[in-house]
Amino acid sequence: MKKKTDDLINEIVESKDISQYLASNPEEFLDTSLEEYLKELLAETGLRVSHVADRSQKGDYIYQVFRGIKNPSRDVVLSIALAMELTLEKTARLLRIARMPLLDARNRRDSIFIFAINRKLTVPETNDILYEYDEPCL
Repeated sequence: MKKKTDDLINEIVESKDISQYLASNPEEFLDTSLEEYLKELLAETGLRVSHVADRSQKGDYIYQVFRGIKNPSRDVVLSIALAMELTLEKTARLLRIARMPLLDARNRRDSIFIFAINRKLTVPETNDILYEYDEPCL
């Protein structure tokens, strides 16, 4: 991904032929599977799946997500991001690849996630804040 989303949208809008746009931007598409991206993140961070499973507080379910057996909910993906201490940028990419809504600062619950990710809070610390503000916990 090299181009900004707004630039890609402008190209699509201005394009007379979608095939030309698709052919000229193959590197911009998210063709990586969630399982592949999670493996990339493990390699980058040096973490093990067992560590992510423990820190996410999702246990054995995480192993199934990392193997591509289970299709996780957005909350599980966010738990993984917190457990892996991903940046906001990497969390956004993870959510995109999982085909889930990005974090939205205008959404109260999402604002708490942005705060937690930025400060590298744990899942329990994030749940404490969610609980304090009457938002569903992870």
